Amino acid sequence: MSESLRYKIVLWVVWVQIALLPIWLCMGCLIAHNQSWRWGLDTWVFIVGFLLGLVALPLGSGLDKPQFLKWWLRIDFCFTLILALPVLFVCSESLPTTVAEDDEYIVYSDNGFFANRNAYLARKTGLLAETIFDLWPYEGGQLKSGDYRFDKERGVFYGSKIYRIRQNGSRMWVIPLNRENYARNEDYVYHLIDSLYYAHGEWIDNDDATFILPESFTRIDYTHGNVKITDSISCDIDNAFTDSIAIYFNYPSSNKIRLPKDSVSNLSPTGVHNLIKQLKGGKQ
Repeated sequence: MSESLRYKIVLWVVWVQIALLPIWLCMGCLIAHNQSWRWGLDTWVFIVGFLLGLVALPLGSGLDKPQFLKWWLRIDFCFTLILALPVLFVCSESLPTTVAEDDEYIVYSDNGFFANRNAYLARKTGLLAETIFDLWPYEGGQLKSGDYRFDKERGVFYGSKIYRIRQNGSRMWVIPLNRENYARNEDYVYHLIDSLYYAHGEWIDNDDATFILPESFTRIDYTHGNVKITDSISCDIDNAFTDSIAIYFNYPSSNKIRLPKDSVSNLSPTGVHNLIKQLKGGKQ
């Protein structure tokens, strides 16, 4: 049996490939659901381990090897060669693309399949990125520098992206980067939220928007004319009726009420905020 340096390298390649599989599995299992590996490190670990199957057989060609090792290298090589194109295609689609970085914050996207791309705002923590907000719908295009702003002094990330799927519409968001600064600049944030909302008033029934209020960090989601509130109470507001507004409570208890449309001034973020106060106070 050969004791050459090339034989030892072949053995190391085989063992490294075997060792990378549990490492790759652990990388996916040991992080929280809102975390991801920066630069797609977990995907690169898989790619390296997979491609080592193409290296070991040619490297060990002509060497005196145990029968088991010979068959291992042959099977590994054939398996890797057959699956190389589909596996590499899937992996390339899974690698994240950095859209923007600003000190500890990053906006990145993943390509997904069938052009269903997603983009995320995240905080960098070493080798990990901790997702703060999902900028869905990404609508298959790339965010541009004019679509968003990092305002670290006031603790705000905000922006708007126009898309043209189904009908004209947009994706808007005003969310906290730093909760303490966000709450401290309450007046500015409310003005910013209302400004973005009214700037898209003509398309509002086709918009997707998320606003987080600085007073209580209530989340308000607009989805094509409907409104969802997430706070100490959780409810959906349906504005589709001609003479009334239906409010469906999901938490802390399930219930439904209907209010006359003229009893609600409007469903802008400020109007919804006032409605939340009324609902919390038991007023109708």
